Amino acid sequence: MMESCVLIIITGSVAGLVAGHLMFRSDYCMVGMLRDLFMFRNATMLRFLLVQLGLTLLLLELTRLSGGLSYVPPPLMKNANLSSVVGGAVFGLGMVLTGSCVVGCLYKTGAGNVLGLCAFLSMIAGATLYAEISGWWKQTTAGWGVTEQVTVAQSLGVDSLWVSVPLLALWLIGVAVWQRRGKLVVSSVAQGYIQPWQTAVGMAVITVVLCVLTGMPMGITTMYVKMGAWVEQLIIPDHVAVTAYFTGQGLYYVPPFMHQQVAGGAGPQMDAIVALQLSVIVGILAGAFCSAKRVGEFCWTYRVPRTQYALSIAGGLLVGLGARMAPGCNVWHLMGGLPFLAWNSILFAVGLVPGLWLGSKILLSRLA
Repeated sequence: MMESCVLIIITGSVAGLVAGHLMFRSDYCMVGMLRDLFMFRNATMLRFLLVQLGLTLLLLELTRLSGGLSYVPPPLMKNANLSSVVGGAVFGLGMVLTGSCVVGCLYKTGAGNVLGLCAFLSMIAGATLYAEISGWWKQTTAGWGVTEQVTVAQSLGVDSLWVSVPLLALWLIGVAVWQRRGKLVVSSVAQGYIQPWQTAVGMAVITVVLCVLTGMPMGITTMYVKMGAWVEQLIIPDHVAVTAYFTGQGLYYVPPFMHQQVAGGAGPQMDAIVALQLSVIVGILAGAFCSAKRVGEFCWTYRVPRTQYALSIAGGLLVGLGARMAPGCNVWHLMGGLPFLAWNSILFAVGLVPGLWLGSKILLSRLA
């Protein structure tokens, strides 16, 4: 199967390389964007996320109208379920405590940040832990369905333009106001600094390119479970063999420009999830590493208080667990799902709010 996924692997690797470089050079951290709003009432970086989401929505609609999208919505976007709210809350709490999201820990690790590495490994552990409770969680949330439709447009029974155009009009007004007031430029003296608005544009383009060439926006955390399954396979292979979450396959689709169906799941097998997500993960790590080396900023940084390591590990576990409970992470839901106006992504965003609020309160109490 992997031989048939060459285009997917190349696309994911290049997308990851570019994303890793951009996010590192502009410190494009979604945790900071959202946490600063709750902790310091500062929305400076959050507006760049809104720039990215609006531009992604615009580009996706133009691509869809031109016939460039094979799947609308993408295959892994499922019917709305309130589990996305609960998963989003757990994810938001963990994200604030650990100081990284599922991609933030990657570009930080690529630049030599040991806290980022701790968060990365903890997220893998948390995502893998979900395999032990997945049966119970699925049974618990089976009756939590909200609608059989995946997107807002499907629920309304209209073309997505009827929903997208009003949102894009508001977005254009907002961007015009920010531009006129000079709020789209961030002052920095760092060598090689990339303005966040440029990264926002780059990430929007990356999302659309991935959707065109692979049929999917960027996603990561199923691969985190798979990494955990690889480790468990070495230690307790019999347990992996009888764990339902590892033996199931949730992805079946025919990628764009291919005629063969591919499949993938969270188990230790080499499959389409490896092609789609591991390529992006390796790309982000490599992109951040090369970017840091290029400007002489790569170094292993680890001298921080022990409590930060404790928070990083605890928060990382919650991020990994919440991403599987939702299911999906901030990258999948916010950067990918919201521009498709997917219900589960909207519910995930709603769930993030109490999690972010609680995490911010915990951190502020430690600063008091």
